[in-house]
Amino acid sequence: MFEPLRIRLLLLLLLLAVGLGLAAARPATAQAPCAAPSASPPASSPPAAVAPAPVVVPTAGGQVTVIADRLEELGSENLVVATGNVEITRGTTRMLADRVQLHRETGEAVAEGGVVFHDGDSTLRGERLEYNLRTGTGVMYESHARAAPYYRLSGDRMERLGETLYRVYRGVFTTCESDPPTWSFKFGTATADLESYVYGRNASFWVKNIPLIPFVPFFAAPIRRERQTGFLFPKFGHSSSRGFFLETPFFWAISDSMDATVAPLVYTERGLGLSGEYRYVLSERHQGSLAGWYLHEFLEDGDGRAIGSVKHDWRIDPRMSLTVDVNGVSDDDVLRDYGDFLEQRSSQRVESNVFLTRRWDAWLAVGNVFAYQDLTTRRSIELLRLPELSVIGVRQPVPGLPGVLWEVESSFVNFVRDVGSEGMRFDLHPRLSRPFSPGRLFTVTPFVGARLTAYDKTVVGQRLVDDVGLVELTEDDPRVRRLLEAGADVQMTLSRVFAVGGKWGIDSLLHTIEPRVNYTWIAAEDETRLPLWSEGIDSLQDGSRISYSVTNRVRAKTVTTPGTEPARWEALRVALGHSYDMDRREPGDVTGTVIVQPVGRLHLRSDGAYSVQDGGFRSLTTDLALVFPHVAMSVGQRYVEPDDVRFFTSTVTADVTRALRLRTTAYYDHQTSTLVEARVAADVQFQCWALTVEYVHREREDDEVRFAVNLLGLGAPLGTSVGLGALQGRGGEK
Repeated sequence: MFEPLRIRLLLLLLLLAVGLGLAAARPATAQAPCAAPSASPPASSPPAAVAPAPVVVPTAGGQVTVIADRLEELGSENLVVATGNVEITRGTTRMLADRVQLHRETGEAVAEGGVVFHDGDSTLRGERLEYNLRTGTGVMYESHARAAPYYRLSGDRMERLGETLYRVYRGVFTTCESDPPTWSFKFGTATADLESYVYGRNASFWVKNIPLIPFVPFFAAPIRRERQTGFLFPKFGHSSSRGFFLETPFFWAISDSMDATVAPLVYTERGLGLSGEYRYVLSERHQGSLAGWYLHEFLEDGDGRAIGSVKHDWRIDPRMSLTVDVNGVSDDDVLRDYGDFLEQRSSQRVESNVFLTRRWDAWLAVGNVFAYQDLTTRRSIELLRLPELSVIGVRQPVPGLPGVLWEVESSFVNFVRDVGSEGMRFDLHPRLSRPFSPGRLFTVTPFVGARLTAYDKTVVGQRLVDDVGLVELTEDDPRVRRLLEAGADVQMTLSRVFAVGGKWGIDSLLHTIEPRVNYTWIAAEDETRLPLWSEGIDSLQDGSRISYSVTNRVRAKTVTTPGTEPARWEALRVALGHSYDMDRREPGDVTGTVIVQPVGRLHLRSDGAYSVQDGGFRSLTTDLALVFPHVAMSVGQRYVEPDDVRFFTSTVTADVTRALRLRTTAYYDHQTSTLVEARVAADVQFQCWALTVEYVHREREDDEVRFAVNLLGLGAPLGTSVGLGALQGRGGEK
């Protein structure tokens, strides 16, 4: 009798278990009407995991999309609770967490457990986020933020004030990936726009766990953008003649088309200074810059030393342009005293030019204002051109005369000078030519021309001026010099192609031999008592001269694959030239040029002039450059007899490791057997920082030790030049 009862009890328990199972499977749809119903699989299909479907939830801040393993709505409190792999999206923001509690009426959301908040292209991570969907504000606790491409920002608390804008409390800023970071700024409070900048107060600069600079009252740094207002890392060092020095550049991104750099400078044994540069781009064809440097030597003699420059380039239209390059210095020694590189410190003049150029198909007109400061003498001997106007007609056919060409050069110059002769000069130089090619073997170009040069002054004598020498004495008596010229150019080109077959990557070589002979006869009238203002025009006299040269060239072409263009270059050039004055029976100098560049890793060039009369070189320069995968080196030699210039240069750059590069440069004077200047530098580069240490030795002048630090994302390219040296070397600073 108990058997039927036992069966009934088992059936009842089975039905109860099935009912409880169904009830447990339905709360997400029964208690949360905002959830989408799940599609039932066919009876014949096996059970499969189904990804949670997105759910649109209306809130006071607008509709948001919610994805979660479990979604509940507490109707009495108007709360939506999402748990398990929660993802909430609204606009450009996206929130990921283990659990999110969302209040629909106020838009308040509280996320907990592995919180990740995507704010545009930036990402924040933390333990807890309180966020208001309506106002877009909130607080992230124990937060860590990343902004592309490499910026890291963390804090005990980060308050979101607006889109990508945060206030950070007790935070750390760095671009390093290591933990602890190689360098970092720690601060009390800061404001950060993850698309633009970060600035804060009560900061300190740390290297690993060491507070290298314990207190910085204020700091600012750019984020993400290449151009952003902020301080660049200081440059500092010691000079044997100027003491310790420090430069702290500040970069100001005025707009997308304008910026400026201002750098206060201090020398502990000289005084205080300031350098600045303003750059602007008005359009693709209109840009320029203004730069200046000033130092008040109140610790020495109280003098003010300065240099300034204005540069402007305006392509008014495709055929017309204006170029301004104006430079000036306060005294003759400022470049020697405060310049950096040898070519800067040894400058003999500072030039200024203003060019207005107009081009036509066959004509060119140029207006030029030229002035300069001579740094080799205290006397005002500069010969200025205020202004110079030139009109040039390029070689073109003469109407009605087939094969005949004509060309013309003309100029007007107003020469201005304090010490020496000055005045005005007009020059007109037309020429006719008729090239022809006998048998197409060579080209003969006979020419005939005339030259008319008018002066408003006549030289009547000379006088001796202290520190200058002999200068011309002139009177206001106009003079005109007339020249007739005739002659011919003979030139030809012999060529042959040699197949290489791919050896060293070269497909073929083109060898050319280019001989040339020129004969010029000049007959002059009234060529005496003329001012000597420029050698090329004023020194022309009667005579006949023959000059001849021959040039050997070897051009190389690389092997190519289908669809690519070969690379071509001049692998070898050997050129020799000579001239002879037939009237005076005086041979000219033998000139020569040798260029050797068989492959990209080797380049050799040598230029020389040999005096046949004196039996020695007048000048000789040689440069050799070798480039290997980890080492690059160059050596050069300079010899100029009239100026007694004889020196040797060498440069070596070696990548010792991926993080260390060594550089050395030397200038040796053969004439005095002294090492004029030597530089040794080490560049250390890591993931988020770089350091350059440089030692500079100058014979009888100055020794320096200089340091420059670059923090990734916070500085300009590495360079140790400061003050005037950095200003003059910007753009090519080493």
